[in-house]
Amino acid sequence: MAKNDKLAKRSNTGISKWQDELAKHAQETADKEQMPKGSFVSTRGGILSIAGSPMKDNKVQVVILDHVYENVFYGGDYDADNPQPPACYAFARADDELEPHKEASEPVHDQCAGCPNNEFGSAEKGKGKACKNSRRLAMVSADGLSADSVADGDVVYFKLPVTSTKGWAYYVKGLNATLKRPPFGVITEVSLVPDPKSQFKVTFNHVGNVPDEAMDAVMERRGKVMEEIMFPYGKASEATPKAAPKGKASRRAGKF
Repeated sequence: MAKNDKLAKRSNTGISKWQDELAKHAQETADKEQMPKGSFVSTRGGILSIAGSPMKDNKVQVVILDHVYENVFYGGDYDADNPQPPACYAFARADDELEPHKEASEPVHDQCAGCPNNEFGSAEKGKGKACKNSRRLAMVSADGLSADSVADGDVVYFKLPVTSTKGWAYYVKGLNATLKRPPFGVITEVSLVPDPKSQFKVTFNHVGNVPDEAMDAVMERRGKVMEEIMFPYGKASEATPKAAPKGKASRRAGKF
């Protein structure tokens, strides 16, 4: 038998011998690793960015799959060079259901209603609240919108600035009054625009409806997002939320 044939035979035997053992270790290793953190929208410096990429003209067209109420209390000044997660935070689908998340490191009160940090005048500066009342949005790109792009596109999350929550509420109510459609049934242009009082604010504009042929995919993706959107913030050593789900990459998927 030729030398190369002996090596091939020995190699094949080795693969067969070790395959199950290696597969076991591979699974154990994979189970210990967390998936990469999902992308969040940034408005830092008045620039609308997603995954570090500035959006052209400070705007982007999306389908907003889901949104929840979000309250956050940091307990200290924000440090852009060393961002830390909030000490106490809450998510809910209704304002009166908000209570500290089970993984919040320093819950202040058993529920947000009645919490001293959720009262006007509790902020260290001004007449506002120490606890910031916001919204967390989950959205997918509407660029080249199709059933495939909705199913395979990355979901990104947007924590609205407090000063933009009223505009969001008006937008949702307006969609209902004029179109009888929820945010996940339309294409929304999200823009960052200058504002004399708060430097900038987020605006929402209806630019079209999700076509019927994509609605099945929207509803399916929305169902998954609804189960995931209230993922917790990381611990003090982590600067971003720890479990943001990330959609599968696809050449057909809409890109931000």
